[in-house]
This record gives sequence, structure tokens and C-alpha cells, in this order.
Amino acid sequence: MTVRQLLTGRTRRGLVVRVGVLVVLAALAVGYAVWPRSSEFSRATGLLPASAQRVLWTDWQAIRTDRDCRAWTACEAAMEDADLGAATVLGASAEALQAQLRWGPETVDWELLGQATGGEVLIVRLPDVRRVARAYETAGFTPPAQDRLDGGVWESEVEVLAGLGIDEPLFANAAFLADDGLLLSSDSAAWLEESVRAAQGGRHLDFELAGELTDPLAAVGLAGDRACAELSFATADGGAQARAAQLVEATGGVNPLDGYLVALGSDRAWTAALAFESDGKAQEDLLPRQRLAAGEDPGQMLDYSELFRLDAAEQHGRHVVLTGRAQPSAYALTQVTQGPVLLASC
Repeated sequence: MTVRQLLTGRTRRGLVVRVGVLVVLAALAVGYAVWPRSSEFSRATGLLPASAQRVLWTDWQAIRTDRDCRAWTACEAAMEDADLGAATVLGASAEALQAQLRWGPETVDWELLGQATGGEVLIVRLPDVRRVARAYETAGFTPPAQDRLDGGVWESEVEVLAGLGIDEPLFANAAFLADDGLLLSSDSAAWLEESVRAAQGGRHLDFELAGELTDPLAAVGLAGDRACAELSFATADGGAQARAAQLVEATGGVNPLDGYLVALGSDRAWTAALAFESDGKAQEDLLPRQRLAAGEDPGQMLDYSELFRLDAAEQHGRHVVLTGRAQPSAYALTQVTQGPVLLASC
């Protein structure tokens, strides 16, 4: 008996097979619905070089919808009170980029900045790569001899940027990946070449914490022990350091971080995700981190309740995830990603 006969026939055996097939299909459908799928932010971080330590994300398409704005000036004003401009590097050059190079906050889908000791790269997703590439050539960028839209580096002189009204060296060199709708930009041609290799499937950043976020509008992340170095209380005055030590001791002590990520989403959603060396370390830190997030920060000279309302704290493997709502007109992203920050204490 053929498979077709089993599926269409009226025998008892055929009925059993049909029921079995329906059960399997239903299970697959449920599995697809509940299986965790990576967010655009999580996928984007995988485009960065493995050496990236600081990650800044801005979802421009979502912000334009969330803030009900289109023109840059309107979006800039709408974002200010919500602290959604904390992660973008486009602000100072937004108008010139849009007018001269045909991309900017008004048209790109998102931007992602990756910073490492050796350099930095900006990645943006564009709706029309070829149109932007033509604008770069018209503006005076020198296109590569080959791979013009497949990772070749376009270079410019200082005079070119100055003539465009752009002061930021980050935009001096560019590379396009047309098939993926991406533009990569850096102040260093060599660093840009390394970044292109990473984006094309080479050694890239594995930032696990990004998987804890669904659809962030803006996010700032620190990979590895960068949080311990960048947000340390070593830069604070003696009084703040002593008070911070007291607060940490009162929680029972904390373990060093192996990653730190804070994000803002729609409806003022606030998330802080902290990575640790192991599941056990994360379990030990769950309650202390929850207590720290509900208390004062001597480095910021405020109570965290002034920045956000903490709703929940959960352990996800070697991660501790804190969620809540940013307070209206509070800098709930900026003030927990610029040190010293007690929440990120190591």
C-alpha cells in the first residue's frame, strides 16, 4: 500500500496514519509558535567583529512609529524626553547625512555601533543600498576597484567630509553589502575591512545577552568584563566609593559581571540584563541585584526609583534579567550606562 493510499484510503490503518500525521503537524505548529526566535537586535549584534566590547543600538523604523514622527527634527524632539537618543551616533550629522548621502534617521531601518580597543564600526540597514552608493560616488568618495556593493571599501579625504558638512570621522570610509541591505562605516579602512569579514560570516561577536531582548527601541551593551572596567566606582570620589561598598555589602555581595545590557522599548519598557560566569553565580546574584536596582546609587546621586519602576527579576541560566517601566522624562538608559553605576558593580 502506498503512502497516498494510506492518507486517502478509508481503512482503519489509513485512519490511524492520518490521525498521526495531524498530531505531528499540530506539534510542529505549536513548537514553531513557542520556540524562541532571535530579535533583529540579536541578529544584528552577530554582524559585529568578535573583538567588539561596546554595543549601541537604535531601531529607527520602530522609533518613527512609536514616536509618531518622520522628519528628523520631530523625531529628535519626541525622543528627548524618553531618553531614546542615548544610543545613536547620528544626531550631530543627521541632516547632512540625509541631504548629502541619502540616508539618516528619517530613512534607515536601524543603526548598530560596535566599539573595540582597535576601532569602531557603524552598521545601518538601508531600504535602497544602490541609491545610497550612487550618492557616495557623487559626493566624492572613491569606490573600490571591485566588490563595490559586496564589501569593498569606499574611501574619502577629510576635505570630502568637510564639504558635506560632516565632522564625524566615523563616516570617512564605507562598505556596502547590497544583498543584505547594509552599509558599514568606520574612521579606519583597515578596521572596516575586518568588520566586513565579520558581517559576511567571519569571526563575529557572540553577545548572548542580546537574546534577552525582544524589540528594543534603544539599547547599550557591554560585552565581557567591559562593564566592570567602564562603570567602575574607581572614578568616583571617596565618599561615593565608601557608600557604594556599604550598599553592596548590605545585599550580601555581588559577583563580577561577564556582560551588561540595558534597553528601552515601547510604552517605556525598561530591561537590564546581566551576565555572569555561570548559572550558579547568576543564582547567587539574583536577589542582590534586585535589591541594588531598588535602592540608591551614590554615583548617580539618586534613587533608582527615580529612573525606573522595577517590576520583576528573573534568572535565565547565567543571566539575571530585571524588567520594569522607565519613569516619565527620566534618563533611565543614559544614567545606568554611564559610570560609575552601582547596578553594574563588580
